[in-house]
Amino acid sequence: MTWARPLLFGHRGAPGAGIDENTMPSFERALSDGVTAIETDVHCTRDGHVVVSHDASLSRVFGVNLEIGAMTLHELQQRAPVPTLRELLERVPDLPINIDLKQRAPAMEAEVIRVIDEHNATDRVLLASFHIDVLKRVHALGYKGPTGLSRDEIVRLIALPTTVLKLWKIRGTRAQVPRHVGRLRFDTRAFIDKCHALGIAVDYWTINDVTEAEELLALGADGIMTDVPGIVRAAFASP
Repeated sequence: MTWARPLLFGHRGAPGAGIDENTMPSFERALSDGVTAIETDVHCTRDGHVVVSHDASLSRVFGVNLEIGAMTLHELQQRAPVPTLRELLERVPDLPINIDLKQRAPAMEAEVIRVIDEHNATDRVLLASFHIDVLKRVHALGYKGPTGLSRDEIVRLIALPTTVLKLWKIRGTRAQVPRHVGRLRFDTRAFIDKCHALGIAVDYWTINDVTEAEELLALGADGIMTDVPGIVRAAFASP
């Protein structure tokens, strides 16, 4: 499975088309819009099933004030069309999938890895998290697939010189960042070149404007995460 650059990620599918994010219709729309990778998020139900959702609660997306971790899979799927990770892996067998591990406690990394292994999908599933403790557990479990960088690791990328970072031996292979956080800019050639010198790819979220995507790709971005892949894919046709 290739992670060849540049990648067009459907961010939670294609919710910009007016479809509920992280649902099978949203992923289907992203596929029809020509994405070359999928970005999504996971939580665990009370009975240990890994499901696809950005939020721990159903309230924002589905208007149901219930927590995923308090329900069994059967109870959850009676209330909202939340797919399991198994369903997503089976529906998207040929594309890279970026999974953001949202749940920190109770730990869910072992179950996520088990589902990925059952589908022989290790090479095409990147596990990511803002939280370094989550990624440490992923590595401790011996996950052989690609991983992202935590928020703390990305701060170190900015703050430390390349010579020090090479000695540090960063384990993740992709830095996934917005264009900026306050005055801190990630959308510069210097940042991208620094990451590339360390063998780290750079993906930007959430880019819903074609011109912005073109600018980032021209700087050397390795991936663009977007809610509207049917629109932003035009940037990938530019020389």
